[in-house]
Amino acid sequence: MERSIPKSINYQDVLPVAVPAVARRRRFFPANGTTFNALGSNEIRIEVGSTNALLDPQHSYLEFQITNTNGAQTLGFDVGGGHVMFQEVRVEQQGRVLAREQSHNRLHASILGVTQTNTEGQLSESLSQVQRGLNSRAGGAAGQITPIAAGGGVTGDEYVNQAHNDAAQIPVNGSVRVTMAMPTGLFTQDKLIPLPLVSQSNPITIVLTLTNSVNVGAWAAPPGVGDLVINRINYTAQLIEVGGDVIGQLRMMQEMGGGQLTISSQDIEHSSDVLPNNSVGEIPIRIPARKKSIRSLLFAIQSDDYTQGAGNAVSAFMGASFAGNANMDSYQMKVGSVTYPPTPIRCWGNCARAAGALLPLANQERGECAMELAKALGTLGFTNPTGRLSTITYGVNAAPAIALGQPALADGDNGNGAGGNVAPVGGQEVCVCPFGLDLDSFQHTAIESGLDSETMAMETTLLLNINAVASGIEDKNVHCYLVYDQHYYFNGDGSVTFSN
Repeated sequence: MERSIPKSINYQDVLPVAVPAVARRRRFFPANGTTFNALGSNEIRIEVGSTNALLDPQHSYLEFQITNTNGAQTLGFDVGGGHVMFQEVRVEQQGRVLAREQSHNRLHASILGVTQTNTEGQLSESLSQVQRGLNSRAGGAAGQITPIAAGGGVTGDEYVNQAHNDAAQIPVNGSVRVTMAMPTGLFTQDKLIPLPLVSQSNPITIVLTLTNSVNVGAWAAPPGVGDLVINRINYTAQLIEVGGDVIGQLRMMQEMGGGQLTISSQDIEHSSDVLPNNSVGEIPIRIPARKKSIRSLLFAIQSDDYTQGAGNAVSAFMGASFAGNANMDSYQMKVGSVTYPPTPIRCWGNCARAAGALLPLANQERGECAMELAKALGTLGFTNPTGRLSTITYGVNAAPAIALGQPALADGDNGNGAGGNVAPVGGQEVCVCPFGLDLDSFQHTAIESGLDSETMAMETTLLLNINAVASGIEDKNVHCYLVYDQHYYFNGDGSVTFSN
């Protein structure tokens, strides 16, 4: 067997010498105004361009100020930080939409905000994204595992269990500053973006669409649509200035590539379908998108009444994070006649129980769906593969008694609060319940290794196996997010195009 020199003593294995360059920070401001809210000027357009610099997207970020103009109510931000302000995030160039991430606020509140950071990470986000942290169970009774503030009110940093707090954070007529990474497609991959190859008269444009203020977090009562105002917004870009010879080399690479430079990334497409009330058995949820390489599917089952502050006084304490299990036994995806995976992913098992009673531990089938969610996120094997999800936080409700360190699971009504005992009271836990399905053959180590639904040209559905126990008296929405491979092409005529 041939022996080789270990990397630690191979002094010929050195990093290449970089071309001459200077890193500079530059702020790009909206081209269409300075003040924005969901009721009036709800679209923010920021153009990003340069004749001599490459954009480092992983070291750039959005910065903005949020002002609460509601004259009577304070606001507690939902899980997901600054992302919950935006209903849609787009990237455009030359009038062409390169990427569109719809229902962006729901994605980060109900799925990514609780799975991609642990409690310590959320505490760090409190510095940049007005995110609440977990407090101790001050004032709680012995054996109480739900962090409820003294007196059982709605005050206290109770976000781990989604007990939204409307008593702090953004006071009446108060303002906070938010900084966050640009969260979509082209701006999340690790290649420098060659801005000099993009038409200077048609630069890459970030487009942010604001959501209704009620969807942003917890209010004491439903606010006005435009009660949150954004101003002082900019994209703080890390630009790498290079000489004309480097730009010339990029243009040469472009010519050698048939007139294109290619950057590969991943984007997300949203769709939703209705889960009818009292659904039982196998329920198909339509997913209309057709993509060449689908990496994964993420989804959450939500009641619009509760996530939009309508129908019940307690709904004022909810946000876009509130989701439930809809009494689902298992799920899988189907493309044409082929199911993925062949064996359904088990969830809760039989959730039937008497009102106020504990669910038998043997029926808490959450381990499998938690691991499949981690696979879909690409975090299986990490120290903290499912973020802040735990026995306490994943698919629980506040009403039943708690014993043996185990909260009871809801009976399937989680997500609407219209029936049974699932309507949470102020200051107690509500349900957070993301699901996932991994479709990547090579586990995030190759391009175009996901499921090809475009070539198959067949209908794609998510199959939910709903238990015989009634799942509530109101329809719910199943919000699906397909994560897919996207290729961006920087063309010789200064345009940017894509394929997926």
